[in-house]
Parts: sequence; structure tokens; C-alpha cells
Amino acid sequence: MNRPAGLFVLLAAAACASAQVTVSTVQGGVTTPTGQIYNFGSVALGSVADAEFQLTNTGSTPVYLTSLALAGTTSQTPPYAPNFSVVCALSPDLCGAAAVQQLPILINPAGTLDFTVQFEPFQIGLPSAVMTIAAGNTITVFLSGAGVPGLTVLQGTQPLASGQTIPFGSVQVGSSQTIALLLANQTNTLLAVPAIPPPTGGDFSVAGSALQATSVPPGSSTELDVIFTPTAAGPQQATLTIGLNSYPLQGVGLAPPPAVFPVPSIQLNLATPASAQQGSLSVSLASAAASSGTGTVTLAFQSAVGGVSDDPTVAFADGTNSATFTVAQGASAGQFGANPSVSFGTGTTAGTLVFTVTLGSNPPQTTNVTIPAALISIDAAVAARNVACDFALVYCTTTNVQLQINGWDNSQPRSASQIVFNFFESSGNQISPPNITFDATTEFQTYFTGPTDQGGVFGLSVLFPVIGDSDLVTEVQVQIFNSVCTLAQSTQSPPACTVPITTVTF
Repeated sequence: MNRPAGLFVLLAAAACASAQVTVSTVQGGVTTPTGQIYNFGSVALGSVADAEFQLTNTGSTPVYLTSLALAGTTSQTPPYAPNFSVVCALSPDLCGAAAVQQLPILINPAGTLDFTVQFEPFQIGLPSAVMTIAAGNTITVFLSGAGVPGLTVLQGTQPLASGQTIPFGSVQVGSSQTIALLLANQTNTLLAVPAIPPPTGGDFSVAGSALQATSVPPGSSTELDVIFTPTAAGPQQATLTIGLNSYPLQGVGLAPPPAVFPVPSIQLNLATPASAQQGSLSVSLASAAASSGTGTVTLAFQSAVGGVSDDPTVAFADGTNSATFTVAQGASAGQFGANPSVSFGTGTTAGTLVFTVTLGSNPPQTTNVTIPAALISIDAAVAARNVACDFALVYCTTTNVQLQINGWDNSQPRSASQIVFNFFESSGNQISPPNITFDATTEFQTYFTGPTDQGGVFGLSVLFPVIGDSDLVTEVQVQIFNSVCTLAQSTQSPPACTVPITTVTF
């Protein structure tokens, strides 16, 4: 190696000085005096080599490190980075947590100070630098190394230049595409495999033998697999770093096509299409499903009663109008949670129940059930004797009897009207007068147009004054009429229709 003549004079002068601070290298915990020259050896372009140096105060008095400088060749293009540099990130004694040296630094007798110098060749050749250390005495070390060709990154048979983009094209979400790169040693010297961290950003990862290899012999290669696995639709970008070289990665995630399911259909289990019924439904498929997925059944109501747009009692068992079912791969029917079916109520209003099932890309399948107008239904009736009342009422006595009647009217419109009562004693004889009739049309209409929407459900309380012994009253029969069967129709000869009689006992 040819060196400037002045360099020998400088090194000779340094050797003659009285040295209180000495410099050594540390490798594997072993300290070796550095001497006047330190050679980093051959380092492939794109790679780095680190050397840990240690200053030792061999004197009996403290000294200060006042200067640690490297002067040498740099890269031939901007930013003209040096081939040799002090690495603060690896030199806490010298820099602390800062990015620059924290001089001056005290070194006590028998004390040491460690720092790391890095060789990063930027071109093929023999770069060098002079390291000058001032710590009471001056130490000069000549640093040398050889920049040699690094591993060649190949995609197929084509080399990739640093900064060259690696495109993956479009990949469906949930799928993967792998591009195999080769790190090839095209020199006649054993080359180290540089650091290969995971790609930064995006849904990219790396695998392959290159992650475990430490070196590549001449004429050999090791594989690095770059994998794109998009988790969302849209463009994705990342950066692959191999040593000091970077390669942009680009790909596009494609939304997966909707799963194809057999056509679903609704099977209803409803004994009578009428109000106040509980039914259930299940979903069957035209064939076994090729994949798993979820679908929805909705329940809508089209009222046939004027002024009534909905009936809140038309609903599934959980009170909502939508039920979700799952379809397992290979199944030919839906599953509502742990059950094969879901229950629903038909409400208390005449109209149409509209069931709609949707699954995958199939068009919605609809099933309708017509709920006809019906006679008034009494769900419960309770009678009581000697019920207290407001004495301001002209008919109030101390021997009142009261009827509490709960029922529903689903007719169009809500048309509950006349109520007919007949009372009986324990012998079975009817108590006069018979067929006590009350026209409650106004009261029903006021109730049904009120703010509380309970469908056609109503509650009715009727108070009867009794003159005499109310204990003799043991039974009452009740009929409530609406437009489906009016009182006039029921009393025709022959009757045009019949309203069921509800018997209540005391």
C-alpha cells in the first residue's frame, strides 16, 4: 500500500511521545493494543464493519479526552458521507444519549472510555482515514479497509439496483403473492449477508434462507422471499432494506368477491295466519353451501287498518324486526344462534307480514302472510264483588260488581263497539235485565287514537251497581262486537255471524 511520506513522520512522532492514555481494540471481551494501524479488512458495498476501541488512562492523574477526530476519504457523490465514522449510537461512553460527542470527558487513573468506529465503503477500492485522539497526549491511528463488491440482488436473472421498485400488482385480500429474490455472490470472495429487517409499512413480510444465512460463498446465492398479504383493499407500500440498500415495495389489495351461496328460502311454521299468534321460521338452501357466511331475515308489517302504520307487537322473539343466521360450509340450512329457527309474533292488527331473507349476492327472497280482520278476542277477564267506587257517581253502591277485560281488536278500522252482558245466579237462572248493552264506540276510538301504541290491545274496566245481595251473582257472559260481526248482524234471523261468548265466574 502506498502512503504519503509525511504520514511516517507523524506516526514516528506519536510513538516517541510519553503516553499516559493508550488505545486498544476490544473483540469478544478481549483487549488488544491497537498499534499505529488498524485494518477493517474487506467489506462488501452495502455492508458495514464495526470496531470497538478503548482508551485507558495508565497514569496516576486524571486526564480529559478533548478531541477525537477522523480525517479521510468520503463518497464521491452527495452527501459525501465518510467511509469511516464514529458511531454515537454504539458509543455511550463518548456520546451519552446524544447524537454527537460530549467532549471534554474525564478519564480517571486506571479508567477506560469505549467508542465504536464504523467502516462503510461507498465504492470499490482502498479507502483510509487518520484517527487522532487528544487526551493529555496525542494518539494517531491509521484506519484502512477494502471496499469490495457486495451481494447482487437478483429478481429472476435481472439484478435490482438500490432504490428500484418491486411491484406486486393486485392481490386479493386474504391471499398472498411471493416474489423470490436471490442474494448472489458473483465475486471470488466469501461475502457476509447484510442485515435484512422486516419491511416497514404495508402488508409485506420476508422469509427464506437469506434470513438465517450469515455469508454466501463465491458463486452461490441465498433466497429471500418477499411476501405481499393485503389485509384491506387499496394501494399498499413498504420499504425493503437489505444492508444499506433500500427497495420500495408496491401492491394493491383487491376486495374479495362475495361468497356464492345457494338460493335461500323461508319455511314458515304458523298454524293459523291470524293475529295474536306465535310462529317460527327457518331458512333452507337450494343446495349445500360451498362456504360459510351470514344472512339476514327481516320482518316488516303492512297495516290494513286506516290510520295505523305499524304494530310494535309484530316482531321476532327478541323484540326486533331483524334476525341474523349463519350458514356453515356444507350446510343446507341456516342456524339462528344455537337454534334452527327463530320465533315471531303476528301482532294484533290486520295486514300483511312481509318476511325477506338475504344471503350473499342472491336477490332478496320474500314471503308474505296475510293477517285478516277478525272478531274481537278476549284474552282474560276477571270479575270481583263489592268493589269500592266514587260515591259521586249516581250508580255507585256498596255492592258493586266489576269486570276487568283484556283483549284485542285487529279490525279495519279499529271498530270495537257494542258490549253485551248477561248475568246469572248460582242456580243457573239469568238475572234480569238480560242483554245489558253498552255502546263503547266512542271510548274505544278515543283509546285507539291515543298516544300509546299497543297495536289492537285494549284493557276494559266495567262497574255494575247491584241492588240486593251481590253474592248471588256467580257468573257473567260477555260479547264484544266490531265491524267483522256487528250486534245487528248477530241478531238477524238467521244470524249473519256469531260472536263467541266469554264466561266469567265470580
